Amino acid sequence: MKKRLGILMVLSVGLLAGCEEAEIMYDDKLRPVSEVEEIMADKLEVDNPDLDLEVSITEEVED
Repeated sequence: MKKRLGILMVLSVGLLAGCEEAEIMYDDKLRPVSEVEEIMADKLEVDNPDLDLEVSITEEVED
């Protein structure tokens, strides 16, 4: 569980200009960010069936 949460914290993505959805590598495949968010939420919900989780992937901005 801690490992999965660590992955969520470390994972970041840059958004592309325009209306085209950004894609990131996940499980050795290039996938849309929304699809990866859904996959990760589903995996976490399997281990936490009493929770309805939503995952959001955002770009990390350094100050």
